[in-house]
Amino acid sequence: MRIAVATTLVAIALGCSNKADPDAAAGSRQAAPPAIYTVNYPLSYFAERMAPAGARVVFPVPGGIDPAFWEPSADAVREYQQAAVIVLNGAGYARWTRYATLPRARIVVTADGCREGYLRAQQGIRHQHGPEGAHAHTDLAFTTWLDLRLAACQASSVRDALVERFPEEKETISSEFEALARDLLDIDEQLQNVGKAFGDRPLLASHPVYQYLANAYGLSIQSLHLEPDQTLSNDDWKDVDAMLKQHRAKWMLWEAPPREATEAGFLERGVTPIVFDPGAQRPSKGDFMSVMQTNAARLECMTGGMACR
Repeated sequence: MRIAVATTLVAIALGCSNKADPDAAAGSRQAAPPAIYTVNYPLSYFAERMAPAGARVVFPVPGGIDPAFWEPSADAVREYQQAAVIVLNGAGYARWTRYATLPRARIVVTADGCREGYLRAQQGIRHQHGPEGAHAHTDLAFTTWLDLRLAACQASSVRDALVERFPEEKETISSEFEALARDLLDIDEQLQNVGKAFGDRPLLASHPVYQYLANAYGLSIQSLHLEPDQTLSNDDWKDVDAMLKQHRAKWMLWEAPPREATEAGFLERGVTPIVFDPGAQRPSKGDFMSVMQTNAARLECMTGGMACR
């Protein structure tokens, strides 16, 4: 059903495009600043750091919706089709892009070529995840940027696409990339030290989105399928207890603060919930870098045995 909906939206978008006056459309595109469209906030942030003056970076996914499972309207698909640069993540992220007809010459798939292979996702049940509705995760893990070295590689792909589109701005774009890469690699170094300090101590995660984090920094993470804004059922707690019997963790990573009753239930079991925001959506405060810095600081605090919240 979800594939059919996405396909229908794309067909509508294409139909509308065909009926438009091509001369008028061309004139409109020339008058408007060149647009760089992205599919998640990390890529938007990278593009914003490097884009030359006069270019627009557009991340159209509404707040409160997971960009990985967003289904764009026909108008939104058409806007992507008209963008000067279309920045995709790769690893199966934003499934709607598989079915939309997007201009290949203007697409950059940022994670392709940044590692020998994508990680496999922990297979999970179909579940509810915010206003985008019920869904199941794909067979590939797609939060690639949680490996900060991979994030720097993705940023380099954005740099290359921007230099190709704006060759006259190559020096400025390249300089901004160097500063961005240093920022990302500083956090990577911090997380490398955190991973060494953790050793093989187990961690739980509320959702299977931390595969690249675990792989890059040697963290032993086992995931459940729990949503922070939903009350846990008796079956959920049975799953938690079963997991704790085989993976006796003292901490659990959450994408957002869980409900008070959920937090209390975990504390009773000797497990402290810790927020580690993957950063896929634009934060209400700060930016991608400040979110990652906060995430790293929380993990670093945990290695010292302190009450980190």
